[in-house]
Amino acid sequence: MSLLVANEISKNYGDLDVLENVSVRIEYGDRIGLVGHNGAGKTSLLRALGRVDATVGGDLFIAQGTRIGYLSQDPPPAGNRTLFDDLKSVFADLLAEGEQLRRLEARMTELAQCEQDVAELISRYGLQQEAFERAGGYAVDQRIRFVLGGLGLQESLWQAPLSHLSGGQRTRASLGRLLLEEPDLLLLDEPTNHLDVRSMAWLEGVLIGWKGALVVVSHDRFFLDTVATRIWDLAYRRVEAYRGNYSHYRLQREERRVRWRKEYDRQQEFIRETQAFVRRYKAGQRTREAQGRETRLNRFLKEEALPPPPTDQFIRLPLRADARGGDLVMRTRKLIAGYTKGSVETGTGPESSLRQAQGRAVRQGRLRPMRSLSATDTPILKVPDLDLHRGHVAALIGPNGAGKTTFVRTVLEELEPLGGRVEMGASVDVGYLAQRHIGSGYGLMKGGQTVLDALIEIKRLPTESARTYLGQFLFKGDDVYQSIESLSGGQRSRIALARLTLQGANFLLLDEPTNHLDLDSQEILQHALRQFDGTILLVTHDRALIDALATQIWQVTPGTGDRPGQLEVFKGTWKQWQAERLNVEKKDSPDPVEVVPTATEEEWNRQREARRRRRRAERHEQAVADTEEKVARMESKLKEVEERMAQASASQDFEELRALQDRHRAVSQRLEELMDEWAALAA
Repeated sequence: MSLLVANEISKNYGDLDVLENVSVRIEYGDRIGLVGHNGAGKTSLLRALGRVDATVGGDLFIAQGTRIGYLSQDPPPAGNRTLFDDLKSVFADLLAEGEQLRRLEARMTELAQCEQDVAELISRYGLQQEAFERAGGYAVDQRIRFVLGGLGLQESLWQAPLSHLSGGQRTRASLGRLLLEEPDLLLLDEPTNHLDVRSMAWLEGVLIGWKGALVVVSHDRFFLDTVATRIWDLAYRRVEAYRGNYSHYRLQREERRVRWRKEYDRQQEFIRETQAFVRRYKAGQRTREAQGRETRLNRFLKEEALPPPPTDQFIRLPLRADARGGDLVMRTRKLIAGYTKGSVETGTGPESSLRQAQGRAVRQGRLRPMRSLSATDTPILKVPDLDLHRGHVAALIGPNGAGKTTFVRTVLEELEPLGGRVEMGASVDVGYLAQRHIGSGYGLMKGGQTVLDALIEIKRLPTESARTYLGQFLFKGDDVYQSIESLSGGQRSRIALARLTLQGANFLLLDEPTNHLDLDSQEILQHALRQFDGTILLVTHDRALIDALATQIWQVTPGTGDRPGQLEVFKGTWKQWQAERLNVEKKDSPDPVEVVPTATEEEWNRQREARRRRRRAERHEQAVADTEEKVARMESKLKEVEERMAQASASQDFEELRALQDRHRAVSQRLEELMDEWAALAA
């Protein structure tokens, strides 16, 4: 069953065509991943399908009764309601039924003396209460808690006004509303933004069980592999469809490209041979044959010729360490990371310079004595004694706000340890890729800089050499004179990577390195990091990157109350860590074979299925009514044709009578089909 059919969708911004005659179809049960380079038009297509943008051209056909939910990347406006009340408003009609039940209860109490009236109310109350329970009225709060907890919105935020939440938190709240509304077609634009690893896994579980259809734009390869059953590749203003998840799409795309290149090469050889024949014989003895071939060639070029295969441009990452460091890269001893009253947060100024000088002294072996916690300190993270050795990749994971950034800033000496110390090994040179690219802190670019200035700041290169180097990161021509502030997120990521590759560092500290990179660039970065012969500390939510690179997992658990968070070390790969965690969960489960869902999850699934059944029943009733109406119209047409046949017979207009007989047979056949359709629906 098609929920949506789009024909020849087009969109332009001035002279820039983003979508050109795009035709797609969404079937019930589809889980579609929409991929493409940054700026290819993915958001424009999603907005067109959701009827958010009315300026697109083309035709859009949506099945009757289909409800569409759209999640934007931009946070919604902040209202005055609290987070919990905002999600609760999804159930306004259902909660109104609950209020009606309570009024019936009060009415029954008032009429306790009149048995006949009470009996009628009890019967009415019973029917309404059963309907209310089937619709999930008694589990509304549980379902909201289930969604808020799954999306990583802590209970401390539930009663906060939406205006007090960050943009990322409001976006997650908007996603929560959509999941509770349960539309038939879900359109999600980067839903994993602002989600940690645990929340992404939770969302995957919800979407895998989605009963309708969904189209999701995402740069998360692991997410697309888990959720998607089809992939739409948006490139060169057109959509090409593929079966399977993201990994299957990559293989199929390469196979199609190989076939395309071979067929195009054969086509070009045919064109060259034909043109050579025409040139040779057009003025000779075989003129007629040459003219015929030329005519057929022109028709072929106009109607059948393949376009040249795409020549995608990808970044190049010459990532290498200029010098080999010692076997011990980083060590922590009794480290407590956090903030102290009056500490400098920006990482700039004389106090920051002093700390960085002290840090250089530590790396040179002149260790300061370890300090103890004071009353003005706010400990965020307690770190076990770590020894990170050359060649290893440590993936630092954990919920947002758990202390990962605090730990990173402590390693970079932007924050002084509240307790213990961080030591760097001999000849260790740190290269840092920050999550936010512009600012005044360690490794950040200045907003007023040009792309060229930002690169030369790292290493003095002749202008032409610098421009050539930037070309490897797709900055061509006058692009190098753009200001850093004017760049998109993906462009800033590329110049940040260019700066990193110039440093030649042997210890890379990468904070969300795949943010803003398209999927192809992520693959290139992953390959470059895999070939890197130094050491990496990787802070990321990108599970595909962790799976490909990590040799150990450092998991941060948030603190509670006055207790700081904890960092736990697992020596092994992402798959090994997942397997061990799954074994722990199974041991804690009452059934060692099956992980039993929580009562909240069971209630959520039961009530969701009940609502699905109710909506299907409503659609079925509507279909029966529509068919009955069509039958009535067709019976009326048949009666009209029979009356006209009688008139034609009386007037002996045999030509008109033959035409009416043909019409009568067609109408009778259609009426019979509608009656069969009605009987099937009514059965």
